[in-house]
Amino acid sequence: MYKVFLVDDEIVVREGIRSNFPWDETDFVLAGEAPDGEIALSMLQDVKPDILITDIRMPFMDGLELCRQVSRSMPWIYIVILSGYDDFAYAREAISLGVKEYLLKPVSGQELRTVLERIALRIQEDKRQQASLNAYREQLASSSRFLKEKLLTELYGGANGERILKSARSMQMNLLANHYLVMLLHPSPEPDSEEAMFSAQSVLERLAEGSGGAAHLCRGFGGFSLLVLGDNPADLEERAYGLAQAARYDVERSANVKLLVAIGADVESLADIPASLSDARTIMEKLKAGKAENDPRRIMGAQDISREPELTLPDLDAAPIAEQLKYATTADVDGILARYVEGLGGAAAQSVMMANYFFVEMMLAASRIIVDSQGEPKEVIPEAFRAQSSLLNVDEVLPLCRDMLRRAILYRDSQESARYGGVIRKARAFIAEHYADSNVTLHDVASHVALSNNHFCTVFSQEMGVTFTEYLTATRIARAKELLTTTSMRTSDVAYAVGYNDPHYFSYLFKKNTGMSPRDYRKDGKSGGK
Repeated sequence: MYKVFLVDDEIVVREGIRSNFPWDETDFVLAGEAPDGEIALSMLQDVKPDILITDIRMPFMDGLELCRQVSRSMPWIYIVILSGYDDFAYAREAISLGVKEYLLKPVSGQELRTVLERIALRIQEDKRQQASLNAYREQLASSSRFLKEKLLTELYGGANGERILKSARSMQMNLLANHYLVMLLHPSPEPDSEEAMFSAQSVLERLAEGSGGAAHLCRGFGGFSLLVLGDNPADLEERAYGLAQAARYDVERSANVKLLVAIGADVESLADIPASLSDARTIMEKLKAGKAENDPRRIMGAQDISREPELTLPDLDAAPIAEQLKYATTADVDGILARYVEGLGGAAAQSVMMANYFFVEMMLAASRIIVDSQGEPKEVIPEAFRAQSSLLNVDEVLPLCRDMLRRAILYRDSQESARYGGVIRKARAFIAEHYADSNVTLHDVASHVALSNNHFCTVFSQEMGVTFTEYLTATRIARAKELLTTTSMRTSDVAYAVGYNDPHYFSYLFKKNTGMSPRDYRKDGKSGGK
């Protein structure tokens, strides 16, 4: 099925397209609609349609600006322009933005079907071309591509920033910014062929090129890397999570390759880019470990791990071992302990005093992990504190340390899996309070929970298993069901009460979600059928 999104400030036009097109008889589904470009943009980021149909003249953000932003951040979307006779000059500008189709108002169902079917054929052809790698291999072999990737590899390795900037300028490659981060994108599971990897790389190149110099792609580190540039931390966060979502969606859609995406920390200079890369690599290992445990997260950033202010214990000397354990899994504990014991030499295995010193070091490390996860060590590892009160035998120490560290790691992981529990609860409470407001948008909720639009999209969909738009719609439909079966309100009044200014669109969504019209649902409810 191909998802279609409609944007027009005239309810009559939206109603005409919605009602006059035989959606149920085709491979197309109306995934959403909006009255202007500003509202549409955040919905498009959430819904990720295949085709956008948009009017040119609209309030707040017109169709041309919407086309610009969509072409830059969601290049897979095919755009169809709706226009009147007087808007031909606008249409010509739209064509310059890459818009391939143009429909004149009023639009008949047959005209729209012809255009949509033509686009569907183009989408299929795009996928076939992604699978054909000859042209792309030639592009990769070009000296320009080779030199850019070589430059990025040197930058990741800590090469001199001034020399890198000079080389970048000679290649007309923008690397000047106030903030940077490195994003790693690894296929998971590994694709069956190198052909699939080249196809994925082609899609990622298109996203990087569409960023206007704000992202640079390089193959390596077990998959791909993107160097992302931003003016400030908020700008960098929005861009990084937008690219991460777009990459995951478009690569899976076009190349049938699933990605894990790790977003390194924000740094302020070229010299610190290796640190962001190191951060991303550590996060990627954590993501890969999570996949073995059926963790639903496929996108994770540095701030997703350490959003809360870090708390520290006084006078702890166990920082090195705590750093090793920061991103470790329970499976890593035996290896970490073995390396630590080896570093102490044979004394820890023979001396009671050294063994007890070793135990205290491990207890401090475990306590640091627990405190950094906002926990109370004495509640998470009470056995360790009881054991500390007496001198331990050498044979007791290693099993106690193993159990203690595993408990600390399990606690850390349980807190991280619920890290956004407060954010989700706050978002759901906001939706429950404001769903009846027809003007409520994803941006409103994201602002309420202090996340950027794209970061909120990522967090909400990964934690809830549905997109924000799907959740908002489900909330409204659930309330509409209650009103239809417990009150005598007219269908149009029910629509207004749950946040829809267009009763026809409400009826369309209600039937799409329940399989029944509001009128039939009310009748069935009164007869005891539901």
